[in-house]
Amino acid sequence: MAELILEVLPLAIVASTPLLLAVQGELVVQRGGMINLGLEGMMLVAALTSILSARASESALLGFAGGIAGAALIALVFGVFAIHLHADQIVTGTAINLLAVGATSFVYRELPPSLVTQLVAIQGSTAIVPLAWLVFPIVLAIVLWRTSFGLRLRACGENPSAVVAAGHSVVAHRWLALGIESIAAGLAGGYLSLAYSGFAENMTTGRGFFALSIVIFGRWKLRGALAGTALFGIAAALQYALQASARDVPYHLLLAMPYVVTLLILCGVAGKVRPPESLGR
Repeated sequence: MAELILEVLPLAIVASTPLLLAVQGELVVQRGGMINLGLEGMMLVAALTSILSARASESALLGFAGGIAGAALIALVFGVFAIHLHADQIVTGTAINLLAVGATSFVYRELPPSLVTQLVAIQGSTAIVPLAWLVFPIVLAIVLWRTSFGLRLRACGENPSAVVAAGHSVVAHRWLALGIESIAAGLAGGYLSLAYSGFAENMTTGRGFFALSIVIFGRWKLRGALAGTALFGIAAALQYALQASARDVPYHLLLAMPYVVTLLILCGVAGKVRPPESLGR
């Protein structure tokens, strides 16, 4: 089994790249005191706007820019309701996911197939892998734990009244956190459509929800987030490897492997973590 894990490790890294980006974006938002269940919808919209932008410009860079713009649009909707109108964040995120699924499916079916599909990955899209696993974690670690902005943002998730008393705006910091998540979710969604075969309906397949669970598993820290994502990636890669090896294991059980691993992870940490004090308020 150890040899098999080593063999599938490169595939695990590539397969879990969009998930890792989503995890890091959600980590920043939750450190600021918000729960964005709409992350799944952000990634889905980003996947569609990325492929449309890349098709129009024939540029991976502009494709990812389009993905970030799509994710930012969804983040704007969430921010208006959650930050300014003080709507329930869980309900708002759920509604955004339903809206994103419906809207992207409608656009997908109305557009010519040539605009949303591709046979070859757009050149340059694979550069996201080292960005997600090396650059983004280092930058976030510095921003969150080595800057005054990071200290204030974490205070927004623990004690917002202290931030206000110090003369800073909780609203502004939470909007900036959503902006960071928009970049991460936009890159994640863009990677899904640009590095694979184009856009497909509901192609995120629950990655946004897995990101939420990995943030909890990682105890709202980057090291834990990286470890949780790696475990999920290895489970997903093992699923593909076991299918290819034609072992006498039912196909549907193999498909369930990453989801079972996630549930086991959550069962192992349930009741043992302390979320930010003002999370979701």
